[in-house]
Amino acid sequence: MWSWIGFGTAVLGTAVALWRARSRGQSYYEAHVYFMTSRSHARFAALSGAFALLFAVAALYPRLPAVPLLAIYAVLIILYGASFVRGAAGEDE
Repeated sequence: MWSWIGFGTAVLGTAVALWRARSRGQSYYEAHVYFMTSRSHARFAALSGAFALLFAVAALYPRLPAVPLLAIYAVLIILYGASFVRGAAGEDE
């Protein structure tokens, strides 16, 4: 079960990162605070794709623990999301 949850999350993370890599507009925090570029988003998409593959392998071979993989990916996706979502709150310095 955790493998498939991780797989779905990683596929969604890949899709969002690819969408952001192709997007022309960037938020203030994304561009000027965290220095995220299209290349940064593409790298996260590749990382998410690798995790999706790991989750698929974990679903087929239960000896590969899915919960630690999910924990690692959860931290990565939270950090990635914080890099451009923070600007949505409208905080001004």
